[in-house]
Amino acid sequence: MHEVFLMKTTDKPYSNPRFLFSAAHYSEMPKPLSPEYCILGRSNVGKSSFINHVLEQRHLAHVSNTPGKTSCANFFRVNDTMIWVDLPGYGYAKTSRSEKERWSKLIREYCEKRENLRGVIWLIDIRHAGLETDTDAYAWITGLGLSAFPVITKSDKLTQSAASSNVRQIERFLNLGPRPVVYSIHKDISRVKFWDAFTTWSSGLSASRSA
Repeated sequence: MHEVFLMKTTDKPYSNPRFLFSAAHYSEMPKPLSPEYCILGRSNVGKSSFINHVLEQRHLAHVSNTPGKTSCANFFRVNDTMIWVDLPGYGYAKTSRSEKERWSKLIREYCEKRENLRGVIWLIDIRHAGLETDTDAYAWITGLGLSAFPVITKSDKLTQSAASSNVRQIERFLNLGPRPVVYSIHKDISRVKFWDAFTTWSSGLSASRSA
C-alpha cells in the first residue's frame, strides 16, 4: 500500500521529487518508513513557493495568493532517504474556527507523535521580524526536543539594507540555533545555499541520534 516510499539511490540531494498524498487527520497518515522533515511556518510565509523552487519543480506544491490554502499534511518524496511533510500554516487564515482547530490538532499530533520526524524546516517571513506567533512556535518546537532549521523567506521583497536589518532582528529576537538561510525564489543561489546548509544540519542530526 505504501510502496511509494521505496526509492532509487541518487547522488543528488533531490531526485525526481513528487507528491505522495495528503492527510487531513493524523490517523490517516501512513506507517512511518522513511526519515521525515516537516515544513512549518506562518500562513502566507511562502511554503509552497519554497518547496517548488528548492526542489526545482514548477507545480509540485499548489501555490495560492490566499493564506491558509494548505489545509492538510502533504507528503512529498525528496529522494530515496527523505520525505518532506508540508503542514498547514499557523497564524492568520480566513477559515472557520473548526478548520483552524483541526489544523492545530494536525500540526500538534504530527510533531508530538511522529516517531520518524527528524527535524523541522521552519520558514520565517523576512518582512515580519519578531512576531509573537513565530516566537511561540519556536518555543513549542524546541520544547518538544525538535531541532529547527530556519529559512527566512521572501528576501526579494525588501531592499538589501532592509533585508539585512530584518535578518539581524530575527536572529536576535528568536535566539536561533543554526544560522538561518536567507531565501529568494528568484535566485538559484538560494537553492545552493539551502542544500549546503541543510545537508550539514541534517547530517548532524543523524550523527547525534546514532551517538
